[in-house]
Amino acid sequence: MEGQSDKQIQDEHRLAEMGYRQDLKRDWSMLHNFGVSFSIISVITGLTTLFSYGLNTGGPGYIWQIIDLNTRKAMFVGAGMAEIVSAIPTSGGPYFWAAIMAPHHASAFLSWVTGWYVEIETSKFNLLGQVAVTTGITFGLAGLVSTTATVGTSYEPTAGKTLGIYAVILFSHGVINSFGVRFLRYLNNTSIFLHSVGISCFCIAVLAKAPTHQSAKFVFSTFNDGTGVDTIGWSIRASPAYVAACGILMSQYTITGMAHYLIPRFLPQLPNL
Repeated sequence: MEGQSDKQIQDEHRLAEMGYRQDLKRDWSMLHNFGVSFSIISVITGLTTLFSYGLNTGGPGYIWQIIDLNTRKAMFVGAGMAEIVSAIPTSGGPYFWAAIMAPHHASAFLSWVTGWYVEIETSKFNLLGQVAVTTGITFGLAGLVSTTATVGTSYEPTAGKTLGIYAVILFSHGVINSFGVRFLRYLNNTSIFLHSVGISCFCIAVLAKAPTHQSAKFVFSTFNDGTGVDTIGWSIRASPAYVAACGILMSQYTITGMAHYLIPRFLPQLPNL
């Protein structure tokens, strides 16, 4: 226990009372944990890849409604998971929670299902969801890199070039994650700074330099259907409810529950605050 603080020693004693030996270093702070969540949600990524989608599947008024709906839902899920992790503090993994809270005869099976398939809040397949989200965001980044490279240059993006950039970025993910948790937490802190500065710059630039500003009525109450072809959207072909359901995906993609599912798994890295 040499070099450990009194708080760390108390944490080890508390774990020992519960029948566990501390294996993790528990050297993360709340800021590091927040950095993971903030990076996963990534407001900048959502703006650049999903803003036009939301404007075409419901419009600005509907965007505010679904953000409000999903935020409330996320708060309820987060509060429920906070209650669970406060009662079962030995591990942040939802699969472990399932094993503890499920009936004894089904705990192993339900823990396995939770760990491999069920993703908290979204009820999506976790393994497929992880693959789809990671590859989807990376492909979006590859497109942004390819587009940025055209500014002031003669570079012409093609599908092959974008795919090559995509492969390089995926490879870099594997290399970066190989350095371990200690290195990743500094990347998370950097992400907090870049996201905060980037979002602030976007807001200031739009307010200061936008040629026109829409009225509050347009922003909060306008419904727009930009789906379909030949100006005949799916609100006419099917129903406005169908367009609204598609529009929910804009906010749901960002607040997918990934933060709720991943962050608890990092909680054992934090000292008992």
